[in-house]
Amino acid sequence: MSTAEQSVSTVLMVDDNATNLQVLFKTLQPSGHRLLAAKSGEEAVKTAMQTTPDLILLDIMMPPGMDGYETLKRLKSEPAIAEVPVIFLSSLDAIESKVKGLELGAVDYISKPFETAEVIARVDTHLKLRRLQAELTQRNLELAQANNRMKSDLEAAGRVQQALLPRSLPDCDGYNFGWAYRPCDELGGDALDIFKIDDDTVGFYLLDVSGHGVPASLLAVTATRSLQPRPDRSSIVLEPGWDPGSPKIVPPNEVIRRLNIMNPMDSDRNPHFITMIYGLLQLSTGTIRYACAGHPGPIVVPSEGTPRIVDAGSVPVGLMPDAEFEELELRLNPGDRVYIHSDGLNEQRNGHGQELGREQLRDLLASLGNDAMTSAESAISSIDSWSGTEDIGDDLSIVALYR
Repeated sequence: MSTAEQSVSTVLMVDDNATNLQVLFKTLQPSGHRLLAAKSGEEAVKTAMQTTPDLILLDIMMPPGMDGYETLKRLKSEPAIAEVPVIFLSSLDAIESKVKGLELGAVDYISKPFETAEVIARVDTHLKLRRLQAELTQRNLELAQANNRMKSDLEAAGRVQQALLPRSLPDCDGYNFGWAYRPCDELGGDALDIFKIDDDTVGFYLLDVSGHGVPASLLAVTATRSLQPRPDRSSIVLEPGWDPGSPKIVPPNEVIRRLNIMNPMDSDRNPHFITMIYGLLQLSTGTIRYACAGHPGPIVVPSEGTPRIVDAGSVPVGLMPDAEFEELELRLNPGDRVYIHSDGLNEQRNGHGQELGREQLRDLLASLGNDAMTSAESAISSIDSWSGTEDIGDDLSIVALYR
């Protein structure tokens, strides 16, 4: 169909007077519309059902039983043509007759005898509105389809991201590990893992990419892949070319330094930075060596003594290409617990706008039980209950190391 054919509008004229139909035909023919005629209400409904016109000009004064009002009711009762605009034509000037027609669903009213210019102007106006409404409906349909595709893509991406979370935890005598993660959107900017590197070493990390949505998620996934202990050059936690029987483990501060070089923050290409903790747990001694990049420090709950927050100043990954990161050390004695968490936990607010804070988070973690996985999940649930809302403002992530 040509563009010209697509632009032609169909107008159905309904009047039981043949002379009136001829006048309407002569009035509208120069406008180039496709003109159809019906001499009764029954014929009007039948023709409208067969052709679905773009506009109907309907006379009120037709034979009783199927006058203009009754015809309009029948037209509006048929779903296929209910949205076709109807303009009433009538010699009735009483306000009551006009109001009745508009209440039944007519869009306009032209009094007889009509002026040619008025009929043309009103017909053109309502045909234009009809086209605009059709275009809007089509755009809304396209937007809904695009939104459904985007939602489906986000759900698929979310499943990929979830697949990168720990599927199993290291089985180490005398130790118990756990984690919990709840993104605030379909895609989160947090990532974490706990993995065994050799018989005496367990690696762990928790990172938080600034912002949310697809860009933050992609950067989190990229960083996660770099932090996997694989025997190839894509991993930054083991030296390339290492002997599988004797891997050379990269120190925590060097791991973060390498990640910092690989992910420079850029206002155009990468407007995000990463905060994180990466650490190594030596199973034989309980020593934890770790480095921190702009991230909340560990919370230590000793078997005896006072729970404490261990913070250290540092810059996030990506802000300074030549940044150096300090290696720190903790000792995990029997009965001790260490928690690594994202700032989404301590920055969560309740219904009064009050922030949880690190001290209250420390006290909450100190009250948890003896199973690391259960305690990590309980921490998230407890913060949900404290906030009193399911609308969290940031991703919630936590890693628990128990001895």
